[in-house]
Amino acid sequence: MKAPKHRRPRKVTAWKQARALFESWRKTNAQVKVELRRPRVIDIVPIDFLRGEPVGPAAGSPTRSFHGRLIYHTPDDITIRRPSGAILIIDNYEIQSISDARTCFAPTPRG
Repeated sequence: MKAPKHRRPRKVTAWKQARALFESWRKTNAQVKVELRRPRVIDIVPIDFLRGEPVGPAAGSPTRSFHGRLIYHTPDDITIRRPSGAILIIDNYEIQSISDARTCFAPTPRG
C-alpha cells in the first residue's frame, strides 16, 4: 500500500492565463482566498442612501487576507462576495495572490 502523495498547488503568474482560471472559479462558484499587498479594512459600512456616503468611519481592523467567492473579473479589477454578503471590488494592483485549494494565482510585479 502506497502513501498518498501531497500535490503542490499549481501556480499561475500571468494575467492572460488567469482569465481562464477566474472564469472557471466564477462558474463553479468556488471559495477563494485573497491576499492583498497592503492591509485594508474589510467590513460592512452603513451608508446613507439619500447622499450615498458612509454614515461613519469604517470600523474594524485592517486585514491582508480574506475568503470569498469570485463574482466577476475585468482586466482592471475583481469582484468578490464575502460570506457576510458584502461585495468588494479590488483593483488588480492590490492583489498579492488568489487561490483555491488546488491552484494559486500570484501575479508578477510590474515595473
